[in-house]
Amino acid sequence: MHKQLLTAVSALAILAAAPAMADTQAETNASVNAEITTDADRTANEDNMPTTTEQDIKQGWENTKKTVSDTANDVADATERTYNDIKASLLSDDTDNMEIQNVAINTQSTASGMIGQPVINNGERVGKIRDIIVDGSGTPTMVIVGDGDFFGLGKLAAFDYSTITGTNSEGDVIAPLTENAISQAAEFSYEPENENGNIRVIPSNGYSVAKLLDGQLVDSQGETLAQIEDIQFQGGSAAHLVVSFDQVLGLGGKNAAISYDTATVIKDGDEYDFQVSADKAVQFENFKKTSTN
Repeated sequence: MHKQLLTAVSALAILAAAPAMADTQAETNASVNAEITTDADRTANEDNMPTTTEQDIKQGWENTKKTVSDTANDVADATERTYNDIKASLLSDDTDNMEIQNVAINTQSTASGMIGQPVINNGERVGKIRDIIVDGSGTPTMVIVGDGDFFGLGKLAAFDYSTITGTNSEGDVIAPLTENAISQAAEFSYEPENENGNIRVIPSNGYSVAKLLDGQLVDSQGETLAQIEDIQFQGGSAAHLVVSFDQVLGLGGKNAAISYDTATVIKDGDEYDFQVSADKAVQFENFKKTSTN
């Protein structure tokens, strides 16, 4: 399950930019055609002057490709930096208390708002956040950085989470890293058996946040209560789980937030879920009934 909110926003950003990309390409092609027509007219009036050369056409095509490529990169950057608040109902930590607050969680402070974002050092883009590793208490210990490739392929390197110094107004992650530092760092692997002097692996008590986001909120019997949507970080630790329920085919639904430490990470095959106590499950089910009335 990938997060629907950010996916929908990203799709809108791409659709909004598509006409601009088409117009830019059309204008560039028109420019190339104009050059060909001008050369042809000049040839008709001057003997022994060649028509548009193969080099002219190749250069025009290269210009067109560059324009389209630049536009695509602009669209990608705009998509990456589109943020919305997650509107959720915050449940009380006290299972005997049904007090509910409406909150707006800025995605710049969440896992899905950080994963996929550029890493910036002195205004230069040096890589991209691919994952965050947290320990059993939800404290981030590692940040996994990609080496700046566009399609998400290539090398992964792990750095201490404290390397991150903050984010800028556009949501870019600020860290004193360089492309050379990422290149020289040991490669990261999610498989503990791959550990050696050249490979750094996930700690035995570590969890991939990217994988946690694909999990579910379950009760003490393992029955699904909701889908995990996001994890909010505050003060250098995971503060809240954002979950959704009443979705139809993975779309829509309602959001709720619970304290991260009220749930326990459990393994389900190769996947991970968050399990809550029987009392917390009753509280959540009562909340769901109230929210649908």
